[in-house]
Amino acid sequence: MLAFILVAFSCSPRMAEFMADEGFNRSNAPAEAVLEKLVLEHEQVQSLTGRANARISAPDYSDQATLLFTSDRNQSLLTMRNNLGIEGGRIYADADSVIMYDRIEKKAWKMSKEDSHEVLLNGFSAFNVIEFLLPPITPDDVQDIYENESQWMLSLTNGNEMYFDKNSGLLKRIHQPAEDPRAYNHFIFSDHARLDGLELPRRIQILSNDEKSTIFLLLQSLELNPPDPTFDIGLPDDIPISRI
Repeated sequence: MLAFILVAFSCSPRMAEFMADEGFNRSNAPAEAVLEKLVLEHEQVQSLTGRANARISAPDYSDQATLLFTSDRNQSLLTMRNNLGIEGGRIYADADSVIMYDRIEKKAWKMSKEDSHEVLLNGFSAFNVIEFLLPPITPDDVQDIYENESQWMLSLTNGNEMYFDKNSGLLKRIHQPAEDPRAYNHFIFSDHARLDGLELPRRIQILSNDEKSTIFLLLQSLELNPPDPTFDIGLPDDIPISRI
């Protein structure tokens, strides 16, 4: 399970297209006016749960897995199953720490959120899905705005870049700063569909900083604001938690 968590995933030939110079120029539009044009529904959704198929590949590795996830604005729980349906492990994360539970080896580790970014390759395996699909953005979060004929690009104060389609207002991709070449920091969203009145992507492509790895997520099910979401990692009392 730990090998699964740390594995890197194959490069897409479209990466150059996404990262190439797309003719962006600094915009004079105020942040408030631009945000009003975008599809930002984070206030309507406070929690979600769902399932996704993951197709993983790398120069020396390929696999498929099923990811079960539950998230709210403060915490998340991710469960991983292999293509035989066998559960390999769970990852719980809150604002301060991350717990990994390997159900196969019957071991558990706890680390700070900061350390998890290194252990989990920029924390991808501990990502909070609700922040991932419906990131909260306010005018104060926006440092600079750029635009070309078809897209808005918001440069945020935390260093992230978010790209929105001008016609639909939908979030198309996110780029996060990263020094580790293996870190997952390019996120591309497509195949949007309406769910409970919201437009959300069904396909997500995540690429590594060195452009040598990728993972494709296909969302199979998604429930918004489920009643009583549970974040129990299910760790037995007889399994100690090792500190990292």
